[in-house]
Amino acid sequence: MAAATLTLSNRQENLKLLLDFVQQWARERNLSPALRSSLERAVKKIFQHVVCHAYPPGEPGSVGVALEEQGPRVRLIFQDDAPPHNPLNLREASPSGNRSPGGGTHLQQLQQLADSLIYYRTPDQKNRLVVFIS
Repeated sequence: MAAATLTLSNRQENLKLLLDFVQQWARERNLSPALRSSLERAVKKIFQHVVCHAYPPGEPGSVGVALEEQGPRVRLIFQDDAPPHNPLNLREASPSGNRSPGGGTHLQQLQQLADSLIYYRTPDQKNRLVVFIS
């Protein structure tokens, strides 16, 4: 089955559109409530990181999301055109903009939801994060 994809601008208000897309996709596939919840939490966390931390303030950008069933797992792919940033190594910032010492890395937080996480730069210089969730 082909992946379902959505491309959005890097604006915080697009989170609702993204979550609507994910929820509709999950309903169409009758995903379990637990898998749906994990997927939605991962999508929200990654999108907010990209929008709030990957792009310089005010810089427009594009964030692509793909969802695909892989047997009992879901493959979630985020791709953006921001400068290089590995969300798996960055600490979360608090609302004041300061790095949160107790927040843990995105890797630690996403690993609670995901089976595996892979980050790399594509040949066309985009950031790609692949997350498997079951």
